[in-house]
Amino acid sequence: MRYARVRISHDPGTRHPMHAFEMAHDRIERAELRYWNAVLDGTNAFVFRIVGDPEPFRAKLVARESTIDYALTPATNGVFHCCVRDEATPADESYIAAFARGTLVIVPPIRFNPDGTTDLTLVGTVEDVAAAVEDLPEGLSATVRSVGPYDRYADPVTAGLVEPDAAAPAEQATTLTERQRAAVTAAVEHGYYDSPRAGTVSEVADELGVSTGTAAEHLRKAEATVMGHLVGR
Repeated sequence: MRYARVRISHDPGTRHPMHAFEMAHDRIERAELRYWNAVLDGTNAFVFRIVGDPEPFRAKLVARESTIDYALTPATNGVFHCCVRDEATPADESYIAAFARGTLVIVPPIRFNPDGTTDLTLVGTVEDVAAAVEDLPEGLSATVRSVGPYDRYADPVTAGLVEPDAAAPAEQATTLTERQRAAVTAAVEHGYYDSPRAGTVSEVADELGVSTGTAAEHLRKAEATVMGHLVGR
């Protein structure tokens, strides 16, 4: 099983209307699609994470004829979430069709970038991942940012990469604080530890809703703890 981190470039006509709105609005910094459900009745349900002001986003949802229902969370540190059900657009259907093949699965999140591109991770057999990247519909093109075996995202012990220490007491099993673990998880998801590096500390900070300096400090402490553990310190 393989993964591929892919950046999709869109012709304007293939870009989702809400992505185009986010690009044009100076009070919306970035958005990502966390979860979705194609109900198969001509509608879709989505959960988005958005960095920015929720009020312009709310106004756009109300103004769209395709919006059926929605809910927004209050913004915390400039980040809010949106659950929306809407009628499927041609852009939705084109995106779904592009990756609906064989073993292929899209691993959340899908990130909508300010330059109009989208970033996503594909998982499947070597053949299906390659075919998806090489055979996109007209108006879409892909740049592969990184590729490799999917087990790099699995838990190190269950993936067989690290031997569990059966003698370690339970209180030593988890050596990172909750915030450090969250920072490392976000860093991995954003490609911060990929080679070449694809993510940034700023993206980790946005994910956690903290400053860049705080995110960097969480990562430094987590890395020091993990590396020290590996060498027996």
